[in-house]
Amino acid sequence: MAYIEGLALSTPRPSTAAIFRKAATTATRRGWPMVSASTVRSIVTGLDPGMVTLAHQGAAAYRDTYELVWRHRAERANATWQADHTELDILILDANGRPARPWLTVILDDYSRAVCGYMVFLGAPSAMNTALALRHAIWPKNDPNWPMCGLPDVLYVDHGTDFTSHHLAQTAND
Repeated sequence: MAYIEGLALSTPRPSTAAIFRKAATTATRRGWPMVSASTVRSIVTGLDPGMVTLAHQGAAAYRDTYELVWRHRAERANATWQADHTELDILILDANGRPARPWLTVILDDYSRAVCGYMVFLGAPSAMNTALALRHAIWPKNDPNWPMCGLPDVLYVDHGTDFTSHHLAQTAND
């Protein structure tokens, strides 16, 4: 059965008749029990459709058909950047020596999943901190191993007040 499934998932996709002929030849040569054409057809039609799509059409077709959450995929670097904040699960001392949890704002390139820019800060996310992270993403970095820079075609953000500020548009224009 596994042999027939393997044949059915091979590329280019063989016909059920071709799978039956190959299985019959191999069974005869190896002394395996012979299977009927209807059994082969049953095995082939019983394969998981997702597995068949993955085997014959590739990972992108599988994701497009079976992924529960649709995710836009950019076609090239700097086509789409995404920005978001998260409060870090660490404590540091603030300027007054009190423990505080810092925030991280990250700008990611959707195509490469590379970090284009970031900002670590204390206090709630604000338009200023987001603009600083965006500025960091846009400008060339001193490290030659970090080539991500430039202007994105699209900056994807949620609708938080820090992301809808006119300050972000001004940062991009500068």
